[in-house]
Amino acid sequence: MSVETVPMGINADLSINGRGDFFRLMECGTTVSIKFYLAGKEVADASDVRGGYAEVFASGGFDKVRIQNGAAAQTIQFAIREGSRIEYDVPPVGNVAITNTGGAFVQGLVAVTNAVGGVVLAIAKPARRYLMVVNKSASGIIYVRADGGVPTVGTGVPLEPGDSWELSGFQPTGAIRAIGDIANNPDVLVIEG
Repeated sequence: MSVETVPMGINADLSINGRGDFFRLMECGTTVSIKFYLAGKEVADASDVRGGYAEVFASGGFDKVRIQNGAAAQTIQFAIREGSRIEYDVPPVGNVAITNTGGAFVQGLVAVTNAVGGVVLAIAKPARRYLMVVNKSASGIIYVRADGGVPTVGTGVPLEPGDSWELSGFQPTGAIRAIGDIANNPDVLVIEG
């Protein structure tokens, strides 16, 4: 096994000649691109990889590795081996910031009546990514349509008292309509994001 620690300048290019069938980039501050060659022909490449990246060749292996550094000087460490693989697990270090790019989730109670054409969410929302409708009523079934069509008793998704309907992933983008089998059901909870 060969383990190398090499300083690399901005946009530097490093070629390593030697036979192997396993490569692991053990440490790398920013991204690098790697190409593998066998008998002068490129057999694999990986763009913009960081420390922890590994490549295992099932047959043939490689006899040359070319590492191209990006726009920041750094020191990299890598291992090349033939005939077996190595593990190098380093726990992640640092902070992760999760940003909600889709906007806030909103929720509120709406009233569903037995009048034709009742609206739960009147506004079409092309960027909708989540929807939940909960029938919190002690009595009364509601029928929900997510295609913007006019619901009737017996069509749409039936929600008995206490039932909920949750959609995540692919979402309807139009108006959400509902009708109830009682005159007024003010206890329909809608959560949308």
